[in-house]
Parts: sequence; structure tokens; C-alpha cells
Amino acid sequence: HQLHGQEVNGLRLVQAVAAEGNLTRAGAALHLTQSALSHQLRDIESRLATPLFLRVGKRMALTPAGERVLRSADEILAVIRSA
Repeated sequence: HQLHGQEVNGLRLVQAVAAEGNLTRAGAALHLTQSALSHQLRDIESRLATPLFLRVGKRMALTPAGERVLRSADEILAVIRSA
């Protein structure tokens, strides 16, 4: 399976939300509005048919599925960076 740009962006999005803990800061890190980031995250969660984050107040906490996606994102993006 070859990764498409949209999938790579989705992995970066999951990494940023996990690292920053909220959509506003993650959006700033990715140069996206909070609204655009939220929409893209909903699309990813819809495609995977599972939530990746729980909204706990203003903080975004990874679900078990989100933790698995984050581990994959870390591995895949590290390979892309080293290529």
C-alpha cells in the first residue's frame, strides 16, 4: 500500500494534536485553522470508523486506537524523513 499525501498529512495531524494537546495549538503548528483541523480530524476518524481522541474539557486525550495510530505515525514519518 502506497501512502498518499492526504494520508501523510493525516498522520502529521494526529502527531500534532497528540503533542500539543488541543486543536488550536496543533492547528497553529500545522498552519491550519482550528476549524479546518477539526474537520480533517473528523474525516480521519470517520474513515477509520473509530475515535482517535477523547475531548476532555479543552484537552484532547488519545483513545487506545489513537495511541496505535500515533505509534504508526511516528514510525512512518520517521522513515519518510530519513528517505
